[in-house]
Amino acid sequence: MRAFIAIFLAFTLTPALASDLRQPVPGVHALVDVRIVTAPGQVIEGGTIVIRNGIIEAVGANTTPPADARIHRFERDEGQEPITVYPGLIEPYLTIELEGDDNAEIPPGRHELIQPDRRLHAGHWPADRAAELRRAGFTTALISADKGLLRGHGLVANLGEGGLSSNLVRQQFGQFASFEGRASGRAFPNSLMGAVALMRQSFADARWQAEARAAWQRNPAQTRPQWLEGLDDLAPALDGRTPLVFSSQDLLDTLRIFEFIEAGTVDLVLVGHGEEYRRIEALAARPVRHILPLNFPDAPDIRDENDRNVSLEQLRHWHRAPDNPVALHEAGVRLMFTTHGQSQPGQVFERLAKAIERGLDPDIALAGLTTEPAAWLGLGDRAGRIRSGAMANLVLVEGELLTESPSITEVWVDGQRHVLAALVPPAVDPAGTWALTLGLGAMGDVEAQLVLSGPPSRMEGSLTVMGNETPLSEARVSGERLIASIDASRFGGSGNISIRLDIDGDRARGTGSGPFGEFTIRGRRTGGPDEEEKL
Repeated sequence: MRAFIAIFLAFTLTPALASDLRQPVPGVHALVDVRIVTAPGQVIEGGTIVIRNGIIEAVGANTTPPADARIHRFERDEGQEPITVYPGLIEPYLTIELEGDDNAEIPPGRHELIQPDRRLHAGHWPADRAAELRRAGFTTALISADKGLLRGHGLVANLGEGGLSSNLVRQQFGQFASFEGRASGRAFPNSLMGAVALMRQSFADARWQAEARAAWQRNPAQTRPQWLEGLDDLAPALDGRTPLVFSSQDLLDTLRIFEFIEAGTVDLVLVGHGEEYRRIEALAARPVRHILPLNFPDAPDIRDENDRNVSLEQLRHWHRAPDNPVALHEAGVRLMFTTHGQSQPGQVFERLAKAIERGLDPDIALAGLTTEPAAWLGLGDRAGRIRSGAMANLVLVEGELLTESPSITEVWVDGQRHVLAALVPPAVDPAGTWALTLGLGAMGDVEAQLVLSGPPSRMEGSLTVMGNETPLSEARVSGERLIASIDASRFGGSGNISIRLDIDGDRARGTGSGPFGEFTIRGRRTGGPDEEEKL
């Protein structure tokens, strides 16, 4: 019965943190009298943006909307924050899990972890992830596979609706690698030493093949060299024609990658881990571009016996982690920021706000989400800035974007407008422990427990169903409504769980939603934020 309920929950619950409405509108628009951040450090306090057929036609303080444009005005009451338009954000490292067909055709003699010729196709489109990123203001992403040693090519796509066929920007970009891959069971390689050896041999084979076949082309009279299928795709990364994006698991892995990939022709880009500040001199000596996650650890909870036993090293990392971005920047490292490793893309803003408090220049932070990845992807003239001729990828925010919890009201992708549900200031505080009853229709009622803590605008907590406790990915209060999201993978499904509860004192009533219908929720508060639940 428990398994059946878990499966039901996983496939009937889905993200609805914001109402993402795509509106069919004419192809010409004018956003009038808005504050415009055209690029980091470049602001037009009151201007107009003209969009025609998905491209920015004009932008400026004195731009006149064309006669055929649909006018969008954003009137604000006195005291309200202005609507600010930013360039669409760019995710430089969106990894996806490939199912079934990615290992279907492995050439004889080649290891399944070595797939430099892998290419993503339309069936790999991550629709749920794209929608989550779009709600957080991301309009473009570099997408790649997440498994193996040599993982193949990535592709660049916008994050609008319609799948890959409607969003593809660059069909092929980069070569992706990691020492993390292992073979299953007792097969080779099942250790780090084996993984490094297999990678080294693959690189040597690819270099030999490129040189041997080039020599044969110059002198066809000699014996034609053997062709190792797939390794031709590694050659562009080895001679610097495309970046080699290497995922690093920790500080020792970074140093290992530096030793493995000698400075020279390879355009090495590292996906970081957050501990670079510990050996910043090594990074300064070789300042390769970094795609930097912002997975800052939470403060230890002294009420928890396990957290009271936290080591001094862990405490130091908790204290120093927010310094990592500014330390890397001051060491001369080019930075791009990623949501990789975070349960919700929107958490990137809270982490960047902490980094800015520790000294990171806000313009450097914004550049790491816009101009830096755009330039790296070869899209500097089409993305990352609001300029004539660029893709009409925009983010509209009440006030400023780089705050702990920005109020994103609209996202435009290729000139298509996506209106997000506006949040209003919290009118209730639901912190505490709640006993919930989930109404699952024909399956009857299931008891659950919801624990909430923190301020209403940025809450934390967990949901426990049938003994399965799952942390909330995101939770906040809009007016008298709690809006929460949970990673459904904890229940064996994909996507997110969504909860919407209207709070009335110590009583609550609401719904959850999903692709196969809705379920009801009713509950009562049984304890305050600092009390243990006793049923």
